[in-house]
Amino acid sequence: MVLALRCVGQTPTPAIIAASMDTVKHHNKLDDIHTAAEIEALLTSIHRDYDNFKVNASLVFKERKWDTTDNECQRVADSLHVQAWTKCDVDGNGYTDLLVVGTWYDPSILCLMDSGNARIAVKHITRRSFQEITFPVVSQVHGKPAILYYAREERKWINDGAKRKWHVDTLVYMFGDFVEYNMAPAHHPIGSISYRTGHCFGKCPVFDLKIKSDRSAILEAREFNDREGVFTATIDPSHFDQLVEILNYIDVATLDSAYSVPWTDDQSSVLTVTFEDGRTKKIRDYGLLGTYGLQRTYRLLFDLRTNQVWK
Repeated sequence: MVLALRCVGQTPTPAIIAASMDTVKHHNKLDDIHTAAEIEALLTSIHRDYDNFKVNASLVFKERKWDTTDNECQRVADSLHVQAWTKCDVDGNGYTDLLVVGTWYDPSILCLMDSGNARIAVKHITRRSFQEITFPVVSQVHGKPAILYYAREERKWINDGAKRKWHVDTLVYMFGDFVEYNMAPAHHPIGSISYRTGHCFGKCPVFDLKIKSDRSAILEAREFNDREGVFTATIDPSHFDQLVEILNYIDVATLDSAYSVPWTDDQSSVLTVTFEDGRTKKIRDYGLLGTYGLQRTYRLLFDLRTNQVWK
């Protein structure tokens, strides 16, 4: 079960509020960050793509298409005491991370993370195109660092003035990325995993991947992969176990059977998980943004094309 809070017409109330700095043990460059300009300079030094990122130091939240304050969002942000940036240790590795609220073409929330190897990685909390205003609040859940991620449901159509629900997802850092926290992961033996991707307006990798419980796998690389053809491999135990673990952690059997983004020309995929008791779960996902847990699962499946020995 994923912790989530949903309400209509009122300010969401945080389910859990606590600081998350008690695990920091090592000094790093993020500890020495004190201004928005320093954050922006650091991001640009990491990658030039962040030249246009601006920290929302004023904490004024404006309508996406107009230069006017979004009164509802402003009220929610003020009530949650949202900060322009927050120092925390979101992955619990003893190094300070930095959660930043800003604008990168659209409203954007980034997490600068120190993995302990003197490199700062940038993880995106906001991942959708045409992103509306969202808010992060640093917290803990059952002793684990967490981010309470507040967002409104998407508009059903442009200029939709209807009241939209707010919801909050509890995100924790696991499996190399942020996923929705689950206090009761499943423990279902998995018989096989199949993943198929489609085309997009561009060069998205198109492939079919089938993995059995004995770790034997077949990859049909169709278009826009490093190489094309049909290949076989035995997935190494660590990658296979991680894949099975995340599918059980997100309890894939309970997720929706279809997800879709509200724009066009994106990639689609179909994930099929067959359990050893004969049950099958199929998830169609247009845009590959169904849930944070699914996004990480897809990434692990994509990566298998290049981190295994295929023949």
